[in-house]
Amino acid sequence: MEMIGGEITMKTELKITEDDYVKAMKLYSKRTPLLNGIYSILIIVLCLITVLGTPDLRGGAIGGLVGGGIVIMLVYFVINPMLAGRHYHKYKAIQEPMLVQQMDDGIEFSSTDGGGLVRWEKILKWRQNDEYVLLYLMPRLYHIIPKTIKGLGFDFVSLTKELEPKVGKES
Repeated sequence: MEMIGGEITMKTELKITEDDYVKAMKLYSKRTPLLNGIYSILIIVLCLITVLGTPDLRGGAIGGLVGGGIVIMLVYFVINPMLAGRHYHKYKAIQEPMLVQQMDDGIEFSSTDGGGLVRWEKILKWRQNDEYVLLYLMPRLYHIIPKTIKGLGFDFVSLTKELEPKVGKES
């Protein structure tokens, strides 16, 4: 147990399941506001071409809208979950239980193979939804903390209170 700001925190065991890994990958691949803006502009332009363009341009615009929509749906709902499941099965270390504990100077992760402290200043960014918190150490490397461990004593309110001033706003 550790004292943080007058509160006692304890090591909490977590185990990442295949379902957790796939859902966390969806959170990881969540589009940014900039990308949403670009997609929106592209859709508006293609819709305007469909309504106002010549017959040849209309066909291309409709094909772009339909084809782009199908590709995005396939990638998001079929290909990414399938690849995430394959990655999970190959990634043996993530299948083992680990302990997580919030400390004054960061988050400590440990397993039977070792562990370490991830200091606040080493966290690049963070993201969350109602099921997970992702702590990014690099643009494509992150720790997954399932919110199901809240019932086991992990304090997510304290975690987000530490992350915002020390790492920055959620991205």
